[in-house]
Amino acid sequence: MNDLMAQLEVYDWGGDRGSLIGIDDWITAAQGDRDQLTEIEQALLEVLKSGAKLPAKEYVCRQLALIGTARCIPVLAGMLYDADLSDCARLALEAIPDASVDDALRAALAEARGNARVGIVNTLGERRDKKAVPVLSELQHSSDEVLSAAAETALRKIQPAT
Repeated sequence: MNDLMAQLEVYDWGGDRGSLIGIDDWITAAQGDRDQLTEIEQALLEVLKSGAKLPAKEYVCRQLALIGTARCIPVLAGMLYDADLSDCARLALEAIPDASVDDALRAALAEARGNARVGIVNTLGERRDKKAVPVLSELQHSSDEVLSAAAETALRKIQPAT
């Protein structure tokens, strides 16, 4: 495992995908083994916290979308403000079936700006977060047309017309 993670930390576009395939295989083999998946999840989180390159971190987020638990939320939530990593962090968060994801997204919404904020609005809509309705209702009237449209769409997903 340490060798795979060390290779992942230096992975870059156009690099040897062997380490990625090895990690994919490791995750597949660990299905049904909660302890093994926890170990993998922790190792992937360490890569996210490291100085790994963007392609490696994007790969990690895709894997955490598959196996991530509440343990991932603080690290992924911290990435929501990063222009390069916000989208992949949201991809992972969106897939984690834990209510604390919604709490983290709502908290990040207050601080995020630009595309990151629009993305968080979209993710709140995808997760059908009813607690986000008040803030999304306010954002629906934003002078930022993209943000306003995203909030309106999110609200329709959360509260579909009957």
